[in-house]
Amino acid sequence: MFTGDDSLKVLASVIPAALCLVIWKLWNMHNYNLRDRTCSLPLPPGSMGLPLIGESLNFVLMGADFYRNRLKSYGSVSKTNILGHPTILVLGAKNVRKILMGETSLVASYWPQNIRTLMGEGTVSHSEGPVHKKRRKSIGKAFNHAAMSSYLVESQDIFRYYIKRWCSQAAVLGFSECKKLSLRFACHVLIGFKVSEKEVEELIELYTVFADGLFSIPLNIPGLGFHKGMIAREKLMMKIGEFLDRRKDWDGVPDALTYMMKLSEEELTRTELKEVVMELLFTGHVTSGSAACSLLFFLGKNKEVLDHIVDELRQHNIDGDEGKITLEEIGKLKYVSNVVKEVIRIAPPVGGGFRKALKTFVLDGYQIPKGWTVAFSIREAQENSNSFPDGDKFIPDRWDALTTEREIFFPFGAGRRMCVGKELGKLMLKCFVVELAINCRWDLLNEYPVFEEMPVPRPIDGLPVVFFSIRKLGT
Repeated sequence: MFTGDDSLKVLASVIPAALCLVIWKLWNMHNYNLRDRTCSLPLPPGSMGLPLIGESLNFVLMGADFYRNRLKSYGSVSKTNILGHPTILVLGAKNVRKILMGETSLVASYWPQNIRTLMGEGTVSHSEGPVHKKRRKSIGKAFNHAAMSSYLVESQDIFRYYIKRWCSQAAVLGFSECKKLSLRFACHVLIGFKVSEKEVEELIELYTVFADGLFSIPLNIPGLGFHKGMIAREKLMMKIGEFLDRRKDWDGVPDALTYMMKLSEEELTRTELKEVVMELLFTGHVTSGSAACSLLFFLGKNKEVLDHIVDELRQHNIDGDEGKITLEEIGKLKYVSNVVKEVIRIAPPVGGGFRKALKTFVLDGYQIPKGWTVAFSIREAQENSNSFPDGDKFIPDRWDALTTEREIFFPFGAGRRMCVGKELGKLMLKCFVVELAINCRWDLLNEYPVFEEMPVPRPIDGLPVVFFSIRKLGT
C-alpha cells in the first residue's frame, strides 16, 4: 500500500515531467502556428529544438557543421529556431542565389539582434532603402580605376614589409600575421589611418574578442562572449574616435572614409561615422586576413600550384625588379585569378548570412512564411554544387572550363547587397599571391591543420609557417 509520503514522492517525480511535456507541446504548437495559413504548402521538415533557446547552442557550438548536418537530415530547406527566432535554413546554390537576388522582393537584410547591437545601427550593412543605397554609392566611389591603382601601389609596400619580416624570423603563425597584414592594409588603404605596429596588435586583440561575440549566445552577462564583445566594442569606438581626430585631410586619391566623411556632413552623426569605420576595418581585415591565411595554406600544401604561378609570371615578364606591378599586369594573370577564386570558393571568408522574409514564398515545394528569418550557407553551396566535381579539393584549373560562374559562385554575395569592395578584395589577394611568389617560399609546419569555420575560416593551431626569401623569381 502507498502511504501519504509515497504519494508525495510520486507526485514530486511526475509533476516536473508533466510540466516539461506541457511546455514542449506548447512550444511545438507555438511554432506550428507561425506558419502562413493562407498557403496550402507545408513548412519544411526540421526540428525547432528546445523551448525558448531552440537550437541556438548547436548553431553556436557546431558552426558550419550545423548546416552540413541539416543537409544530411532534412535536405536543402529546413526549419529550426536559432538566436531567438523561427528560422528557415537554405542550402544549395540555386536556392541561395534566389535568396541573395531576392532583396526587396522576397527578403530584406536582417541580422540577429546581438550582431546588430555589436555592429551598431549606423553601419552600411544594417541600413535600408535609400539610406543604404546612398551610403553604398558613397563608398563605391573609392573603388574607381585611379583609386584602385593607388591602392595597389600601397598594397605592395605593405606586403613586402611583412614578407621581409616573416623571412627574418624562425617561424610565424600564419593566421595571426595575415590578420595584422590585412588590418594595416584596411587602415592605410580604406580609411587613411597611419597606425603603428603596437596599435595594429591592440586593434587585432579587440577585434578578436568582438568577432567572437558576434556569434555567441546574446546574453549580456559578465563572463559570456556577448558581454566581452560589448566591452571590446566600446574600446574600439574610443580608438576609432582618436584616429579620426588625428587623421589629416587626404592628399591625392581619396579613400573610402573620405567619401563617407563628406556624406557625414549631410546625414551621418559622429557615432554613426565611427560605426561605419568600425565596420570597414572589421570586414576589411577579418575576411581578407582569413582569405590570405587560406592562400598560405593551400599554396604551401600544393607546391605545384605555386610553380604554375611562377611560370605565368615569367610569361608576362613580372619579376619584381622593374618596380611596382600595375593593374593592367595583374589583369593579365589568368591562373593567379583562378587560384584566388578557388581559395574563396573552398574557404569563403563570409560563409553565409541572414535575411527576413518580406512575404510568404516557396522554395523546393515548402512555404517560407512571412516574417521568418532566413539563414543561408554560401560555403555549402559552393562546396557541393554539381558544377564543382570533388568540391572539397583545391583545383584551380577547374575554372578554365566553367561558363556559369554567376549561378554558382558568390563569395561576395549577389544582388543589391553584394560586397561593395569585392574588386578591391580580389585585387589584394592577387597582389598577395604575386608578392609571395616573387619574394619568398615557405613550409607549413603542420600540413593537416584543423580549421574552424565561424565566424571566418581559421586554423586552430594558427598555421605555423617557416618563410625563407629568394633573390630572383623561380630560384
